Amino acid sequence: MIPSFATQLTAGKVEGPHLLASGRKLIARGSLLRNLNPALADAILDHEVLIVDGPDGARAAVQRNAFQGANQIKVILGDGISAASLAAVVEQAHRQKMKVAAHAHDRASIQEAIDAGVDSIEHGDEATDQQLKDMRDKGIFFDITPWVWETVYSPAWLSAEFRARRVARDDWGRNAGAALVQKVLKSGVKFAAGSDMYLYFPGKTRGEASATMFTELSREGMPSLDIMRAVTVNAAEMLGWQGRVGTIEPGKFADIVAVAGDPLKDISELERVKFVMKEGRVVKNELRLHGSGVSE
Repeated sequence: MIPSFATQLTAGKVEGPHLLASGRKLIARGSLLRNLNPALADAILDHEVLIVDGPDGARAAVQRNAFQGANQIKVILGDGISAASLAAVVEQAHRQKMKVAAHAHDRASIQEAIDAGVDSIEHGDEATDQQLKDMRDKGIFFDITPWVWETVYSPAWLSAEFRARRVARDDWGRNAGAALVQKVLKSGVKFAAGSDMYLYFPGKTRGEASATMFTELSREGMPSLDIMRAVTVNAAEMLGWQGRVGTIEPGKFADIVAVAGDPLKDISELERVKFVMKEGRVVKNELRLHGSGVSE
């Protein structure tokens, strides 16, 4: 199970980053996963998600994830989870000291998440100025997830004709993303950022593909310092780990990365990490090639 793997990472039993796992996503039946082979549907659903079919089922789903070692709860809104069920998710999760992240794209789902008192809203594409104000007033984090439109959705292996038909949609996506970033910056809402990179990105590992979010956020008008804060100090607070990570100060984990250039001048430097320290132990050091003198 992913939660137990996250526990091994955090305990240092497996080499890798600290990871807070949500376990299986909470969804309504028919949401997100559709058109499954009827003979396999239940087995697939049971492996991937937990079905919420009412307030009691919502509480049970949270408890099941908690029992299996999840650190937080991820709930998918937009198709079928009632207000009462969502309220039950938040109540049960908070009772067990777990945060709730809500996947919500449209205005109605965003409002449901706000009304229920979730801890963060992921994506939030159609968020209004009033909703952002409400999130700010309630202390709900906005988790921005930019898309690298033309690279992911129009790769070279697609026909030129198909890619040409995507131009208008790609332009719309970039413009919508830029408009959302500006609304978030002006609203004063607390925000973090994530890649939402789950698609194939030609020529890149999943980690490398995820790092392209930095240049995309910059392209959408977010200042470099805000981008860096979004993925460090802000993200740490959103996850409830502000006492462990996010800044470099006594008593924290000493999880540190370094690059060869200045990311305030060129944010793409964050795609070329040269040095990694986890809990004070150097696990990667390519800065020696640049004459830094950093030693292990």
